[in-house]
Amino acid sequence: MSDEKEQKVEINAEILKEVFKIANMTPPKDITDESLLDAVFKLKQGDNDIMPEQTFNPTSNNILVIDDIGVVTYQLKILLRNLGYNVQVAKDIFSGLNTFIKSNYAFVVMDLFVSTEQEGLTLLNETKKIITKNNLNTKIIVITADNKTENRMKCLNGGADLFLKKETGWQDKLIEMIENFRPEII
Repeated sequence: MSDEKEQKVEINAEILKEVFKIANMTPPKDITDESLLDAVFKLKQGDNDIMPEQTFNPTSNNILVIDDIGVVTYQLKILLRNLGYNVQVAKDIFSGLNTFIKSNYAFVVMDLFVSTEQEGLTLLNETKKIITKNNLNTKIIVITADNKTENRMKCLNGGADLFLKKETGWQDKLIEMIENFRPEII
């Protein structure tokens, strides 16, 4: 039996705004105590679709790279920046989705095994949902060192625009894919 007493915490919009800041998330605009509390209750019930619709306008120079291997993210960051792209890096499914939601990207380059195949497919699925819901032109390019041919079809059927195996010269092929899909600068 525990001697700990249950403590009640008074939560309001200001406190919840601070929680958003601590989590490096931007709180929704025009929030009220009720709307934030409603979001908390939805999260408690497992409803992750709590964020209000956002307007995304991907620019042709923004790329998000999601890979859990530091050498790959570092290499792609340097390579793509040298070509004039603005590059953000995420190393897992949660930071990848959080980063994607916060900014506008023309491309998401993601490893299939972030850190497992199942997590990679989940990341692909969730990213595609956001793209579809917000009517974005963001292109998803899945990269992998895996040799299973069925993964290509899983990814393309799951919403990837392109699939690329990490084999000799894959970085050059990736650049070519991006350049071929690159939207015109407005």
